[in-house]
Amino acid sequence: MTKQEKIDKAVEEAKKAQIRDDVCARSVLIGLQSVYPEITDEMVKATLSLAGGTGSASGSCGAYCCGLLGVGTKYNPYLKDELENPDVQDIGCAKFIEYRDRFMKEMGTVLCPEIQKKMFGRGYILYDPKDQQEFLNLEGHGEKCAEVVGIATRIAAEMIFEDEE
Repeated sequence: MTKQEKIDKAVEEAKKAQIRDDVCARSVLIGLQSVYPEITDEMVKATLSLAGGTGSASGSCGAYCCGLLGVGTKYNPYLKDELENPDVQDIGCAKFIEYRDRFMKEMGTVLCPEIQKKMFGRGYILYDPKDQQEFLNLEGHGEKCAEVVGIATRIAAEMIFEDEE
């Protein structure tokens, strides 16, 4: 599979998962896992906690957070390596800043309610049951959230596979 085929497959699988499950965070890692086996089932399982602006708290976008996890899986050092040589942390830091900047360039923010404003015209407070239900019932909700999931997945996949021909 070529680099571009991997990126395209990750995005496609992530979008399908988002439309099927409506869990933005998990969908990103499902997409990445389809082409990058270093994303474990345990990581995918844990991501449910990051949905809805991290724990349905209307904070950082869950898709954004999980894109960071995917990039970190490739570029962050193991703790034992970092303890032996703290400078190895610099690579991971540079990569998460690159990911953040690329996501911000496309979405204008990393915050879930601000992304909602861009996609739906207003932000929702997902820890408020009434607002959450209104958000979940929006027409096109799954497809629009899948767009964001696709962006987060694409950027992460491009970075993970950047050194491949």
